[in-house]
Amino acid sequence: MTVSTEMNQTVAGTGDLLKKWTEAGRSYFQFQAENIPFRFAVSSAEYQKKSINYKGIIINILYQKNHFENVEHLLHNAKLTLDYCRQNFGPYPFKTITFAEISSFTRGFAATAYPSAIFMPEDMVFHANIHADRKQDVINELAGHELSHLWWGNSQISPDDREGSVMLTETLAMYTEMMLYKKMHGKKQMMERIQVHQQIYDNEKGLSENVPIYRATGDVPHISYSKGAVAMVKLSDLIGEEKVNTALKNFLRNNSYPKKPVSLDLLNEFYKVSPDQKTREQIDRLFKTTENKPLIHDVQKNSVAVQASVPIDSF
Repeated sequence: MTVSTEMNQTVAGTGDLLKKWTEAGRSYFQFQAENIPFRFAVSSAEYQKKSINYKGIIINILYQKNHFENVEHLLHNAKLTLDYCRQNFGPYPFKTITFAEISSFTRGFAATAYPSAIFMPEDMVFHANIHADRKQDVINELAGHELSHLWWGNSQISPDDREGSVMLTETLAMYTEMMLYKKMHGKKQMMERIQVHQQIYDNEKGLSENVPIYRATGDVPHISYSKGAVAMVKLSDLIGEEKVNTALKNFLRNNSYPKKPVSLDLLNEFYKVSPDQKTREQIDRLFKTTENKPLIHDVQKNSVAVQASVPIDSF
């Protein structure tokens, strides 16, 4: 993909940047990505740029010059996410990762991930007061979640577009987000976030058809996001985080693009690392039923405020 823009602007695009040059008073940027599902986006602006080489991966932050206050925190989270995902799920598929600020006039998502590029509205991350709520780390929730989509959603797998496909994208990104939150803030605070998601699910489930996670669609995000996060954390308590990650690594290896996996393919990987039939039945309860009793009991009720809605991203 080759994109031209104004001389004083920088382009963020899909794939690794191969080269850039100027011609006839304009700037040109050429990107390349191989063997990925077709998906692309670009942004162009008068960006400030901060880049670091982290274990062979170039992390780029493109931001408006007055919106510098969260850049270091974003870099810190990107490092943690890359470490966790590479260690537990498999190699990062590109040479670079670019986080690009876009205008808050953009509506419809809180952040969106594309192969090697993540686009984030200014008011959600770059110019947000991340210290306003001590119980919430919006950088983790968006940056960690979106970067994990480079494993779960747009670069390495291409789920079959049927019921349950979002379990392979949003539910797995929510799990990664929660494990990163635990790593950064401890299990107690992570469980407080899980209680919030339990409450979101409880509040939303009566407003639409209440389907199991393995049949959820994008029309019911409280199921794939919130109930999915709760179920995955419960699964990690049931069989251990290490076995969950082994199953996820095997799922990724066995279902990489151009295969078209479905949610049952993921469940089969969970079954393979489960010690007995009783555990497999508990996995079915988590992902194949719509039972109404809370899945998590480890946090006292009313310990945290309930969010009004599920934060939506568009991987």
